[in-house]
Amino acid sequence: MKVVFRIGENVQVFNLAKTSNKKIEENRKRKIVQTYTFSRKQFELIADGKNKGMKMFFSNADSNCLDCPFNEFGKCYTHKFNQYVGFIGMLKSIARKFGTFDQLPKFDRKAAADIVNMSRGKYVRFGTYGEPSLHPLQLIKSILKVCENHTGYTHQWAKKPELSEMFMASTHTFEEEKIARESGFRSFIATDKPIDGAVNCPASKEANYKSHCSKCGLCSGMDGKGKKSIYILLH
Repeated sequence: MKVVFRIGENVQVFNLAKTSNKKIEENRKRKIVQTYTFSRKQFELIADGKNKGMKMFFSNADSNCLDCPFNEFGKCYTHKFNQYVGFIGMLKSIARKFGTFDQLPKFDRKAAADIVNMSRGKYVRFGTYGEPSLHPLQLIKSILKVCENHTGYTHQWAKKPELSEMFMASTHTFEEEKIARESGFRSFIATDKPIDGAVNCPASKEANYKSHCSKCGLCSGMDGKGKKSIYILLH
């Protein structure tokens, strides 16, 4: 099941499906909800058949990735061929169904109800691609009331303190983690060295993949599971 809508200059997708990524979900038969935001430019490149490859596609992630420090081709962990192929396939399917960007449905009560229903009792992975802070706040809150557990990360933590209860601040140094903590956030820290006082991600390579995201659920904000920040080593 997939719910698609547009807000501003972005396409938002909530998708209930199985995943082959064992880091995210060990049980390949279990369906999870994953959320995506694509820019209008990315959608139109695919819908118009003008995309010329990975670099062009990921270099047009302006309105959906905002000022993320990894929003430069080759820096983000999503800038991999397998992810790219999945994103292209998703956008082609959406373009075949709806046509142009302006023909995409706007967010409404029905979309919200469908998303909440698909999330009931499920693991929800906010921000599989793009910035999840762009999702309607009330929709996020409604999902969290019914889902089994969730994970979510935002680089917009300094601008959106209201997300501290739900999402982790995406930070990259001890100093950034400290600032985020003083702002009310726990952090998920992508770093080149361990961070004292933070927990190593149980689903990481250095932790020997002793858990997976849907089971762990530590990256779920101040009101979620866990009290400390989480770190993962850059590879």
